Amino acid sequence: MREFGKWAKVARTAAAVLGGALVAGLVVGVAARLLMRAILLAVDMPTSFSAGGTAAVLVAFAVLAVPAAATATARPAVRHAGRWVTVALTGWGSARNGLADAKMLLLADEDRLSVVAGLIVAFAVTAALHGRLAQYATRRLAGPSATGGETGRADITRGGTTGGDEGDTTGADTDDGNMNDGNTTPRAAAAPAS
Repeated sequence: MREFGKWAKVARTAAAVLGGALVAGLVVGVAARLLMRAILLAVDMPTSFSAGGTAAVLVAFAVLAVPAAATATARPAVRHAGRWVTVALTGWGSARNGLADAKMLLLADEDRLSVVAGLIVAFAVTAALHGRLAQYATRRLAGPSATGGETGRADITRGGTTGGDEGDTTGADTDDGNMNDGNTTPRAAAAPAS
């Protein structure tokens, strides 16, 4: 019976990785496709997209999310590395694709360049959030058993806080799966009992 539980946990984690990569690929792929259309509209170019091209974009973003999704339930250092691999691959692919259209951007009207620059920054932000979204979705799909039972919220019953990482009770904010680990200040501890 114990062997079955181990395999069930592995299967649940694998399904969560696949689901997290698909969710991130769908969300970021749709956002990227909309940004592509907006850039083309900003430079007065035709904006026709094929269903096959859109499907290829969604699949590509799902595949690029795999490193982050696969490391979503790992220790913090591995999780951060997986996230940054996804960000680097997504950013490289997006920049490479954008540079292929550089001639179009250079020939754009000068009064539209600020709009195009803003859309390019939005693309960069989308690439940067790709790994974080993949890990967020994977951790939510995996459930508390795959993430060490941590939810990343204050545990007042023990008089301390949890940072959301396996065994980390230092109170330092690390990666709690709530997409808010940019804050590195310690969380407030519960008031001491009188």
